[in-house]
Amino acid sequence: MKRFASIALLTLMAMSVWAITAQEAVDAYAARKGMRHAAAGVVVIDIDSNKVIAGNLQDQAIITASTMKTVTSIAALETLGGDYRFKTRVYLQGRVQGDTLQGRVLIVGGGDPTLGSQYIKGNPDIVSEIVAAIKQRGITHIAGTVATDESLYPYPPYSIHWDVGDLAWDYGAAVHALNYADNVMRVRFSVDKWGRFSPFRLVPNVPGVEVLNRMTYRAKGEEIDFALEYGHPSLVLMGDVCAGSHNLTASNPRPAALLADSVAHALQRAGIHIIDGDDIKAAQEGRELLLTHESVQLTEIVKSLLDRSDNMFTHALLRAVAIGGGWSNGSIDPAGVAQVKRVLSRLGVDTDALFMRDGSGLARAGKASPYLLASMLAAVADKQYNGQRLCDLMPQASTRVGSVLGGHRLSKQIVLKSGSMTDVQCYVGYYPADKPRYAFALLANNYTCSRNELRAHMSRLLIDLFEK
Repeated sequence: MKRFASIALLTLMAMSVWAITAQEAVDAYAARKGMRHAAAGVVVIDIDSNKVIAGNLQDQAIITASTMKTVTSIAALETLGGDYRFKTRVYLQGRVQGDTLQGRVLIVGGGDPTLGSQYIKGNPDIVSEIVAAIKQRGITHIAGTVATDESLYPYPPYSIHWDVGDLAWDYGAAVHALNYADNVMRVRFSVDKWGRFSPFRLVPNVPGVEVLNRMTYRAKGEEIDFALEYGHPSLVLMGDVCAGSHNLTASNPRPAALLADSVAHALQRAGIHIIDGDDIKAAQEGRELLLTHESVQLTEIVKSLLDRSDNMFTHALLRAVAIGGGWSNGSIDPAGVAQVKRVLSRLGVDTDALFMRDGSGLARAGKASPYLLASMLAAVADKQYNGQRLCDLMPQASTRVGSVLGGHRLSKQIVLKSGSMTDVQCYVGYYPADKPRYAFALLANNYTCSRNELRAHMSRLLIDLFEK
């Protein structure tokens, strides 16, 4: 009996040693099923000592997917400040005679990604602000139009490093000087059992955007794809479609047109009549600032984009970082990347292993080393932006990361940002969530197990690292 008790004690002691040996946990993870050919990058840093306590391929540049959003977010917070607000200015362009504006209402884009967004709690509504300001000005008639100015950013509105196949989907929505309603729209139509299509309907209705149908009817085996027509604001629907009702979400190539149309309709509903007029000639007489719309504070924007992994929001921040870093002309996205690297260098982070191509990580050419990401998180762990730390802005593992950690108690004690695309699964974050002691980065490319199996491997690693 004593012999069996001694064996059990030795086994327990061995398991205890395994549980607290971080490097052994990492080595076991890298040796698990499906990881033989993978780039399994891991770094765990003790924040107080700034020492790596465990790692694998820690200096290798690996595709980051959406974990790149933490890089952009930190650069934005450092460059612009946590209390930064995007500004959109609205002008009366022309002359006001009595109760009539002879000219146009001009909305000048400032790159705000949150205009009309459904995702920001308490988001101020620019449309109602414009209507209220015009009513207060005593204007009841507009002999002209509602116009927009998108000259802040050069063409194109999307990153040149994004795959063309992503641009028509909601997650590939471009970043304009004037963004509105998250730059997405829904396409609704139905197909009957004889393969006849109902008229296509856009919700909301976006002026100037057409839907081109290139789909083939099939009784079984539906697979629909989108594309944006090159050089024209048209959405092309391709692939195979089956009978039934369809409600698809696509990117909106003309958000400024939707905003102008929304303002015009809101003015009409408020009793402010828009009539034909020579607004272009009248506009040459000068302009008067009507109002300056301000977004919510940057910390709220960062919290929302990290929680939902919003590509458009994050790439908009990269462009704001470029402007904050002194950009005035030329290619704006490379200027944003250059400013990101300057920010990280000031934080003491070596940027040689950062191959940043866009703000969001949607570009597959975007890579970074696990050490760069973890050391960056460690460098800002205690910094406050508008009274909040990065760990306060990141989602808990229990809320946004799917099956990783499942219902394990650690899921509420770890905050992290996930990233995934074909053959890529990544996590970066902190433990413990409220008082970070460790910063970590797990980047896996080209694994041969299923994604669910990989997530199980990563969950096991996090438990082995942090469960005490």
